[in-house]
Amino acid sequence: MIDPVKLAQELVRIDTSGGGEERAARLCGDLLQRAGAEVEVVPAGPGRAHVLAAVGNVASRPLILSGHLDTVSADPDCWQNNPWSGDLVDGELYGRGAADMKGGVAALVAALARQARAWKHERGVLLVLTADEEAGCAGAKHLVRSRKLPAGGPMLVAEPTRLSIALGHKGALWLRATARGRSAHGSAPHLGKNAITALARFVLALEEGGLATTRSRSGGVTVNVGRFNGGTRINLVPDHASAEIDLRTPAGLDSSALLEDISALAGPEDIELEVLQDLASVQTAPGGPFYATFSFLVREVMGEASVREPLAYFTDAAVLSPALNSSEVLIFGPGDPGQAHTVDESCPVDHIETATLVFEMLLQSWREQGQGELL
Repeated sequence: MIDPVKLAQELVRIDTSGGGEERAARLCGDLLQRAGAEVEVVPAGPGRAHVLAAVGNVASRPLILSGHLDTVSADPDCWQNNPWSGDLVDGELYGRGAADMKGGVAALVAALARQARAWKHERGVLLVLTADEEAGCAGAKHLVRSRKLPAGGPMLVAEPTRLSIALGHKGALWLRATARGRSAHGSAPHLGKNAITALARFVLALEEGGLATTRSRSGGVTVNVGRFNGGTRINLVPDHASAEIDLRTPAGLDSSALLEDISALAGPEDIELEVLQDLASVQTAPGGPFYATFSFLVREVMGEASVREPLAYFTDAAVLSPALNSSEVLIFGPGDPGQAHTVDESCPVDHIETATLVFEMLLQSWREQGQGELL
């Protein structure tokens, strides 16, 4: 029987920051294949790969389990210990990806491996582990383009939620804004047009123009200027400046309408806008059959089922859910979302063990119940 904590340690010890997922993919794929699953390791570039693992009949709206194998980078000089140590200290698994989301991947793999041999011809389960999720779900997009995936049933994403059930997540609109000015000598700025100040006015207008306070049930639009570049010399009026802006959008907000509002703010400053990423929000109603079953199982294991509104961060469900036409999407996994991408990232060991048990019970319920009872 696979120990999910030991598997999580092994996964953390594989550096998959911006690449290298193939080793992790083959580790998970080999374990699942030996357990009886049908496994395909899908190449996704040099050193990169996805995993598709199926049990049962996946031709008819299988349960979709979703996770990603990559992590963001880590600077060893800033960490107390090696970011890829996978050490266990005081009940916590430490290392890059412990929370986001190798603990969740380990729980999914262990649960499916434990249940795989019990499957015969019952309705199926498809586990999808992607490479390159951190770059705007690029890996999921590659997988959807390169493989014909079956129409899916409900989807469970094992991203960190502190073992709360999240009813989806916000969308993401990433923009590059470019201002073009006119050069002049720094001693005569009135003869030029300063691209940096024009872009700065636009950014401030964007933050203060109502977008960040647009409210909905799942929160408002948030604005983060992640990059800002411009100018070449201190004594030269800059004729070029650019900024990259990350907007997170609540469910129900049309990104095209939002882009129109942003363009209206950009117009007076003659700012050019380029869409770098447009990921849809994901939202599931709490009254659905999958939610009812899953929340019941969580209560059986944990005594209560904590439910939270859609998350601020996005997941592969933004790409996979529409591609597979999944009926409901829930997010539930070990680890604190606040630990993701942090120095000395960690995940509670008991979270990984609890998540594995919940996932096992879900798989057993999915296999044993009739189609109409859970879907």
